[in-house]
Amino acid sequence: MSILVSEINIYPIKSTAGISLFQSEVQKIGLVQDRRRAVVVTATNKILTARECPQLLALSTQITEEAVLINSPKSSVRLPLIPENKEVTRVKLWADEAHPGVRYTKAVDDWFSEQLNLDCFLIFMGEGCIREFPKDMASGYIGRSGDAVSYADDYPVLLASEASLADLNSRLKEPVTMKHFRPNIVLSGCEAFEEDTWQSIRIGECEFELAQQCPRCVLTTINPETQLKHKKQEPLRTLAAYRKTPAGGAPFGIQMVPRRLGTIKIGDTVEKLV
Repeated sequence: MSILVSEINIYPIKSTAGISLFQSEVQKIGLVQDRRRAVVVTATNKILTARECPQLLALSTQITEEAVLINSPKSSVRLPLIPENKEVTRVKLWADEAHPGVRYTKAVDDWFSEQLNLDCFLIFMGEGCIREFPKDMASGYIGRSGDAVSYADDYPVLLASEASLADLNSRLKEPVTMKHFRPNIVLSGCEAFEEDTWQSIRIGECEFELAQQCPRCVLTTINPETQLKHKKQEPLRTLAAYRKTPAGGAPFGIQMVPRRLGTIKIGDTVEKLV
């Protein structure tokens, strides 16, 4: 049975709702438009995620050739794909990093602040903004010289399989959807957690190298449709019961680094290289 791509997803603004695509160009830092923008808390200068602010999940986006259209339950806003501002600002994600980005206008910042009830601003990863890989991950993976990533948590591309989700759901009283895990690429036709064993794969004309199994966090316990946290911390609690690693964390899916760029599409065959 062939292993095939069954879903392709991007998240134009970090921690907001995803967009499902038929195909996507793969660039060095990830899929085009994926996590190229992030909301930053003004008081802390730190990137905001749905871990702290589940309301982000209620924001949806549409991408056109010239603009990003963002909808909230209360309002909408239109902003250019690339802000006119060129001045680079530095922000944090996990600790005292200095990740680069350029800010949008005050009107855009005010819109986000109103929707999230929090003083914040929006940044974009412009052409000259280079964010290097993290150096202190439990996996020990540091990549190659010149590697870079968007505002994704750790590495450029997240992949998961339908079989792994089915395996987890067979252990849960209340099944969850793949939206709880926010992958870029979903596969059909492989065994549950088979993806953990791959070191290098080819999808269509692209090739990817494994960076690490993806350690999951409290974000998986937030319902992406209602933005409510599960009272018993599911599915993370069940996942940790049988998937916890010696380094800590409960992995679901794998994080990958593009090594040969190009285009991937739904129905592409996945070939294990190593």
